[in-house]
Amino acid sequence: MLRRPLPFVTALALAAAAPAQSPRPLPDLAAATRIVDTKTGEQLDWATLLERLAKFDAVFLGETHVDDTTHRVELAVLEGLLEKRAGKVVLSMEMFERDVQGAVDDYLAGRIDEAAFLHRARPWQNYDTAYRPLVEAAKAAKIPVVAANFPATLRRKLGGDDPKAAIAALPPEQRAWVPAEIFAASDGYWERVDRAVRGHMGGGGGGTAEERLYDTQNLWDNAMGDAVAKARAAHEGSLVLHVAGGFHVAYRDGTAAQFARRAKDATFAVVSIAPTLGVHTARPDRDKDQADFLVYAAPVARDFNEGNFAVSVPAELRYRLVMPEVTPPTGKWPLLVWLPARTTRTEDAVAMWRLAAGKSAAIAVVEAPFPEVQDDLGLGGRYAFGDGFRADYSRVAQGIAGIVEYLTRRLSIDATKVVVAGEGDGGAAVLWTALYGEWLDADFVAIDPSDLTRLSMEGLPDQKPVAKSLLVLARDPANARITKVAADYQKVGTPTTIGNLESAEAARSEIRQRLRLGWEGDRSATVRHQLRLATDTPRAREWQELHRLALMHAGHGASVVEPGQPFADEAAAGRPRPLVVGGDGPWPVASFANGTGLPLAGGPFGGTTVVVLPPGTSDADKAAWLEHEKNKVLKRRSMFANIAIATADADGDLTLPKVLTKLKAMGRSRVLIVPAAFCADGEQMQAMKKALGDAGAGMDVAWSPGLGGDLPPVP
Repeated sequence: MLRRPLPFVTALALAAAAPAQSPRPLPDLAAATRIVDTKTGEQLDWATLLERLAKFDAVFLGETHVDDTTHRVELAVLEGLLEKRAGKVVLSMEMFERDVQGAVDDYLAGRIDEAAFLHRARPWQNYDTAYRPLVEAAKAAKIPVVAANFPATLRRKLGGDDPKAAIAALPPEQRAWVPAEIFAASDGYWERVDRAVRGHMGGGGGGTAEERLYDTQNLWDNAMGDAVAKARAAHEGSLVLHVAGGFHVAYRDGTAAQFARRAKDATFAVVSIAPTLGVHTARPDRDKDQADFLVYAAPVARDFNEGNFAVSVPAELRYRLVMPEVTPPTGKWPLLVWLPARTTRTEDAVAMWRLAAGKSAAIAVVEAPFPEVQDDLGLGGRYAFGDGFRADYSRVAQGIAGIVEYLTRRLSIDATKVVVAGEGDGGAAVLWTALYGEWLDADFVAIDPSDLTRLSMEGLPDQKPVAKSLLVLARDPANARITKVAADYQKVGTPTTIGNLESAEAARSEIRQRLRLGWEGDRSATVRHQLRLATDTPRAREWQELHRLALMHAGHGASVVEPGQPFADEAAAGRPRPLVVGGDGPWPVASFANGTGLPLAGGPFGGTTVVVLPPGTSDADKAAWLEHEKNKVLKRRSMFANIAIATADADGDLTLPKVLTKLKAMGRSRVLIVPAAFCADGEQMQAMKKALGDAGAGMDVAWSPGLGGDLPPVP
């Protein structure tokens, strides 16, 4: 629909009344950056950085192509050097190829307009937001701009078996775009290239430096190094400022080394501009070999990349903390940071580790930053999502470091006894953190980690990771993806082992060993129980394990009988305990008379827990549940909590749609729907949701797949 235009008088009145709009001010670059001189270790201000850079013949700015703060830094350096060198600066850019130099010159001289320039110069897709300010500043200052990169049209011509002959056969105009001599890159450079492209293009390169002489990467560096050297020679007394991707100039190698070969008497500096989530947490001690000057830049916005733009916003990484209730015997507690699997509820992970290690260690259970409803309508979560997984995992890694820093600073926790562990998606986040984390010199345990394909394709770091050790527990330790990840981690210096994931208890035992803990439970086993699930789902097994651990902590023995299998002889194996709610099971309906074992609806002012009775519920159990509703048993736990009873039947006054319609009429807006079962499966929960239909429209409806996570231990 087209909007009808405002009447002229009304539009004028609104324009007069509206306050003038101005862009929100950005943080000053001094506040958004941290600058370090790697030779002296000094932290510099901007004026000092510019003074030092102005003394060189050439300065190489290593950038991240899509970071907005990085582009602000580049413009500030260009403008600052123009002032310090009285306008005697040449701007050289990776972003233009040598065959478009004529278009660049014509635009700077005013012979063509910007539209014609953009048509001829083939600028990068983020030219307007990233590089236009540099070109316009150069144009205003009347300084040269060098199109430095190797032309893509020529790279295609050199792709045959004899690139040297192909170069010789080029017409003179095109031959002039190729450096007179192509120099080999260093072995160390190619090692970094192969680490960076790990997992891509069949594992990345290979071969000697001479064999890779005409590889695209080396052609780029030769062309750009040659262009900077020629620009220096052509503009005597000028400083050449070259802007390129950080990899091309890191460690004074690549393009910088190719320049040094061609301008042996020249002085130059490499500046690494690195977007850093927390500039105060950067590690210049680890990064010092990368450049002469390090500029850590706080991310604010991202240019167009992989189909979208982005801005950086603050975010929390939440976690639940369990601290032992007694004074630590040695002065400080060990710490476990646990990242649950995608399908595990945070509260279940807290309960599990409270039983498994909570008496002798501090436990921090991380809440996955991307909540996700599972097939059984239970809430789980992911640590990374879609194409943003690099940034997502990096934020989690930084968050874990923040958790450890805060807890070891504020509480009685031993910073030398920290274990970071996780399962499934949490295990993938652990692998990322162990490899790329800057601060966590902890022990890491990744249990059955997911996302191995993407993780194995990420570039390996140049620095040795700080992790003390990494243990990967897998159901199939010989799996090729597992062994590749382990081999890569070992390659960069992380002590890595692979173990067989025999059971959840065995995995917990490995973690307790790294925390230097013994068994938490009581092994006296005065009473033995046999536990058996009615419904076999991953969540039901998690809840069953919670009850087994709780029994063992109470001094009981507990074994598991597989669903559908008969119980063993009670005298030999212990009391049969089918994990069912109601009837003659361990949790008869009468046991809920004080509200214990029933989950509460969330929210600051509570809500209504709707207990749905499954088909086949006996008349006696139904009557007992309705009595609980009448007695408002949940108000014994919270004055804001209510309970309502519904049935899964298709007809009757207590169907789920009718019960919610009634609650809505009573002004109730928040409900938690849970079946009166130990744990329902996904099919049962989806059927329940389908049966509800639109009756919950306008209400805040949450679901839980059963009572098993809230029930008291088997009596």
